[in-house]
Amino acid sequence: MKSEHASNYIFLLYGSIAGIPLLMILYVIFRLIGNGAAAFAAEALLVPAFFVFGILSFIEIFGHEESVPAASLLLKAEGAQYHEGTDSGKSVYLNVKKFNPAKGQFERFSYKVKITRFTSVLDALLTAKAKHDNTLSIRYSCRMGTCGSCGMVVNGKPVLACQTNALDSSKDGAVEIGPMQAHPLLKDLATNFDEFFEEHKSVDSTLYRRNRNEKYKARKVFDMDREEMEKFLPYSYCIMCGLCQDACPVSNSNGNFLGPQALAQVYRYHADKRDQKGTERLEEVDSLSGAWGCEFAGACSKACPKGVDPASAIQLLKSEIMKAKMAGKFKEGA
Repeated sequence: MKSEHASNYIFLLYGSIAGIPLLMILYVIFRLIGNGAAAFAAEALLVPAFFVFGILSFIEIFGHEESVPAASLLLKAEGAQYHEGTDSGKSVYLNVKKFNPAKGQFERFSYKVKITRFTSVLDALLTAKAKHDNTLSIRYSCRMGTCGSCGMVVNGKPVLACQTNALDSSKDGAVEIGPMQAHPLLKDLATNFDEFFEEHKSVDSTLYRRNRNEKYKARKVFDMDREEMEKFLPYSYCIMCGLCQDACPVSNSNGNFLGPQALAQVYRYHADKRDQKGTERLEEVDSLSGAWGCEFAGACSKACPKGVDPASAIQLLKSEIMKAKMAGKFKEGA
């Protein structure tokens, strides 16, 4: 009923918006042709038209609540009802794997939510949080696949929840959801990335120049052709979501392994002709905990939501290490 009244108000409002200019045009025409009576009638109709326009505008602005997705209104229940639109009205069960500290084990919590064909897994989880369980912990930020915060395991695969369609992911009316396994658990679906960021930091994932004052007083630009850019550009789109780390079988079994994200960044900067760190980068990862720990399963590349190919980067890194060794560029004893 509320939506019907709202549509009626909008119809009248748009009608008054169109009617006022029409009356004004008629008034001018009648004045120009000297028809005073008709001009007076048009002028008399303008006054109530402006009055009606003002009343309807006030009702439209202040008299109705705006219906937006739940995630956009900080999980307000009214907003969450947006996901129950008549477009689909399909109900699915979100089977969330949560750790119960009282029992010291994981348990499955099931939430029934309504979705449309456009609802993401993140939107569905936020609806469940708003309507069923406000203790459910989820990490998210941009909701557009840019920040990499909402990584989790959906139906056994590490994905970004905001880029995963809930309807497509439902199997027999249910979506299986759990936290990532390669990162320490904080609570529910939120995991700890401290170790992941430390690994990224340990390989010095920054462009290195010997002259540090250069970035403040650069005397020239670094010309680069397309071929030189293509050596490193495909590996520069990483958003540090950690999905590659979670998909990697070596990272899940060897805690000393640097992981595909960090190793791909080593190659990304080594392949950049502006970098002046030389073989020092290669020496840092010339070990079983570095490049040689990779078994080339390729799961990391398949999981990446931005199309980065860490598996390829690590194989190229191995090749660069061997070239440098055969050329005698490594330090003595390295």
